[in-house]
Amino acid sequence: MPYSLNAEENRLFRGSYARGTAILLFAVLVLGTAAQALPKVTALSGSVFVLKAGTKAWQAAGEGAGLNDGDQVRTAAGSSAAIVFDDGSRISLEANGSFTLQEATAGGTSLKLSIGSLRAWVDKALSRRFEVRTPTAVCSVRGTEFSVDVNVQGHTSIQMFSGMLGVADQRGNETVIRDQQSLRVTDQGFAPGQGAQGQTGRDRLKDQAKREVGLEMSKEAVQAAAAIESMNAVYKEGKAIIDVGGNRVRIEEYIVRPAADQFKLVVLNERAQRFDYFYYKGTFNTALPDDLSIALRQLPGCIGAQCDYFLKGFETGRSNTQDSMLETASGGHQVDVNNDGESSDAVYAAFDPATNLFTALNVPNPGGTGNDKFYQTLYNYNTLTFNGVPHNGWSSKSGADITNMGSGQIDTTKVRLDVNDPASLVSPTTLTTVRESPFCDPPDCTYNEAGVEHSVVYSSNGDWTVWEKYDSYVISDEGRVAGVGDFAGAYSGTDFKQKLLHWNYEMIVTASEFGGRKIDLAVEPKIFIQSGLIP
Repeated sequence: MPYSLNAEENRLFRGSYARGTAILLFAVLVLGTAAQALPKVTALSGSVFVLKAGTKAWQAAGEGAGLNDGDQVRTAAGSSAAIVFDDGSRISLEANGSFTLQEATAGGTSLKLSIGSLRAWVDKALSRRFEVRTPTAVCSVRGTEFSVDVNVQGHTSIQMFSGMLGVADQRGNETVIRDQQSLRVTDQGFAPGQGAQGQTGRDRLKDQAKREVGLEMSKEAVQAAAAIESMNAVYKEGKAIIDVGGNRVRIEEYIVRPAADQFKLVVLNERAQRFDYFYYKGTFNTALPDDLSIALRQLPGCIGAQCDYFLKGFETGRSNTQDSMLETASGGHQVDVNNDGESSDAVYAAFDPATNLFTALNVPNPGGTGNDKFYQTLYNYNTLTFNGVPHNGWSSKSGADITNMGSGQIDTTKVRLDVNDPASLVSPTTLTTVRESPFCDPPDCTYNEAGVEHSVVYSSNGDWTVWEKYDSYVISDEGRVAGVGDFAGAYSGTDFKQKLLHWNYEMIVTASEFGGRKIDLAVEPKIFIQSGLIP
């Protein structure tokens, strides 16, 4: 059957349901690649030559000549050339210089400067990952102007003009330089006593703290942190699409391993007039394998026996750099949800990686015992806040496990509500109510639009003073909302993933604390399929 989001899956996505994890719903809504114009050689002065990838003869470069991955460009004495990219970014290669275009895709640009001087202008409104590699350094940038010079010994000199630039040497050292700062990198790494020239010790400590993407950061700080953090990415993807509102949005996504038992997903969205981002950092019960996908495939749950790898806790944040949504959970442990005494969480079918198909589970007594086992993660502690205001959550009373002994059923006498009345004891299934209000679209506050991959989930407290709304779409690269028929025939995991590679997912979040603003995030699927988040 074709896949269609329902209200409960959206509840799982935002984490308000006890066994949900935000990343899993990101992982089932995904998409394809966008066409892109080739970088062009322009503003030629003197003698400029191009060596096309796979050939051995240099040819004179013509005005407007397109460059493909692997092509090399060099300039003779007294010569120079500019290269313009499809997002408006450009570089200038000075005399006696040579570089190789390693990558120029919707996800980013990577150049290798072998010798000479290069100056770059990366468009701040439409920027993406932009790297200049040299024999001794890697410069990662978003939205800035800088120059790089490589001498005959391969040593690198970097000058910042505006913005921020992440720089790493070949010995694993990393730093950030800002406006009017410079840096020299030799085969021994950063020059003695340099680091980021002109910075105080306090500034360097601040840089260290901001090398990781988190909340309460400016656009520039997020981009600078992502430039450094993504250098160690296990998976990295990106593309440009049109969102549901008709705006061009550049998507950058990467997954890193901050610690042996952790993984972190980061998604950056940049539009002409706004910047939104998302991160999800999960901590597992044990050290992760070298092949991260082995563990990530187990996040939805496991048939028959407890998962080898499951989350002990997670932190996930979304922001437009002004508003934020933060969810945290801890105390994660495995529960057989088909035999825990609850009917609402019973799982009747689950994906089996061994067969690449969804497998039906025998559940003759939903909420009872004797059913096929299916293990998912239950968290003892959970909080969901918008601009720091609690909306939902639960915590363990006196540090106790919130499940009844043996059954795994939630014990409401052990749960403390984090909303409105922190002392009240309620079941997590009744933490929010869903009802019609002036903030909703017709016909209801929570609905799936018939025949179209568009759904709305709305939750509020009793008097609607605290509310949140999730507007979700599956869209094409051109911004067309998918119809249910677009997923027809996706009967196996492979079929479904192939369908997803032609679509994107966009979720618009609004809340009572946002003052009419929104957090608008689009994601694409390739990184989720590669990493195992879509099993």
